[in-house]
Amino acid sequence: MASYSRTMDFLHKKLLQATTKDQEDKIVDWMLAEAKLKQTSEKNSKNITSDKSKPIDTV
Repeated sequence: MASYSRTMDFLHKKLLQATTKDQEDKIVDWMLAEAKLKQTSEKNSKNITSDKSKPIDTV
């Protein structure tokens, strides 16, 4: 991921402050979910952009 979102930056700081393995695991899970969410939204925005450039087939 080229740039962190504010959420990822926050989670990274919390990860550094985690004191137990359980806390670390939960924070890493949240970070993975945030990364997947960002990838999905970027993919969807690319699909929307590419769909606009395609000609509409009429029957």
